[in-house]
Amino acid sequence: MTRLFTVANPCPADERHVRRPGWTELFFDLVFAAAIAQLGAPLDHDYSIFGIARFAFLLALVFLAWFGYTAFATQFAVDDAVERALIVAQIFFVAVMAANATDALSSRDAAGFGAAYGGVRAILALQYARVIRLPEAGTLVRRRIVGLFSAAILWTAAALLPAPQRYAGWVVALLIDIGNSWPASRSTMVSPPGATHFPERFGLLTIILLGEFVASVMRGIESQMGWSFLAASAAVLSLALGFTIWSCYSDGAMGWETRHVRRHKDVVRLRVWIALHFALFLGIGVLGVGVRRAIALPPGGHFSDQEQWIICAAAAGIILVIMGIAATSERHVRSGRRSVWLSQAGIALGALTLAPLSTQIIATGILLLLLLCFAAQIVVLIANRRLLAGLGESGWPRSTPAATTSHS
Repeated sequence: MTRLFTVANPCPADERHVRRPGWTELFFDLVFAAAIAQLGAPLDHDYSIFGIARFAFLLALVFLAWFGYTAFATQFAVDDAVERALIVAQIFFVAVMAANATDALSSRDAAGFGAAYGGVRAILALQYARVIRLPEAGTLVRRRIVGLFSAAILWTAAALLPAPQRYAGWVVALLIDIGNSWPASRSTMVSPPGATHFPERFGLLTIILLGEFVASVMRGIESQMGWSFLAASAAVLSLALGFTIWSCYSDGAMGWETRHVRRHKDVVRLRVWIALHFALFLGIGVLGVGVRRAIALPPGGHFSDQEQWIICAAAAGIILVIMGIAATSERHVRSGRRSVWLSQAGIALGALTLAPLSTQIIATGILLLLLLCFAAQIVVLIANRRLLAGLGESGWPRSTPAATTSHS
């Protein structure tokens, strides 16, 4: 029994920062993307601030469940029969979470969601227990195991409590989980996440969620009774909106770029980058439901006041989040040009100012204007990146052959 839970050194230290995500991890990401899509289903019937708050809480738990294994996998590349069995157990609990994600937080289904999440944390604790004897494990792994088991017990016990007391148990368990997910800065520098593997995992989940965004557009197309020019335009604009969000993230903000952690400043930047990804996933989920509702409207239809505020706020939030991700990028952080960041803030403000115009602009027009906002952000970010690429480390323009010849 002991030999089953003994892990040899799974990944040499010199290979950890160049390792790429594997097929097992990609399958794991697909399961979580499906679970997130399931969380958003109730937003179709309750597209309100309360519905979004409920979605954000459940999404936070799914995100922490995904992030927990991602952080483990980037540090300990374990891939044996026992590890795969534990991954399957995690996937089962995630499926249970998704199956219990459509009812009110006071319901027994929601209690089952929390208990299943406790099961995910317990499985992750077992995964860490398998590597506890490795030289690089140290006290960080032991603290993480204690925190994970403590949170798992609280999440499971809270499921047995009635609604008001259950919420208090959830809050305590969630605080333990969040604190346990953020190791000390010194520990992160001693054992940093894979510089290539870690960002690529986030990039893969982002593009998979944008695939769910496209699937949401397709469901909106299915609900159309007719296929007029405006209906077709709404569908095309929604698809283009998903593409421009991805282009903002990947081409503009360089959200997936290699990230080395060598100093305390790098640790802070990494933590901000992780938190911003949660906000990005939240915005994509909320906006995806909004564009589906836009396509389902009659041709020339308008959003309600509340719908338009939510959609415009979600779009403005995504723009600001991508601006923040760009600000944590090594390729953008050297820019001292305030105009780059003020331009993006102005674009976000422009998206938000569309919110009170629900009676003046049809839904298709709103989608077009939001698309132009994201396109403008792409232009700003790519122009800034190219400018930085043309500057030397000292900030002066690189010498061209013609200029060198002329000087000599």
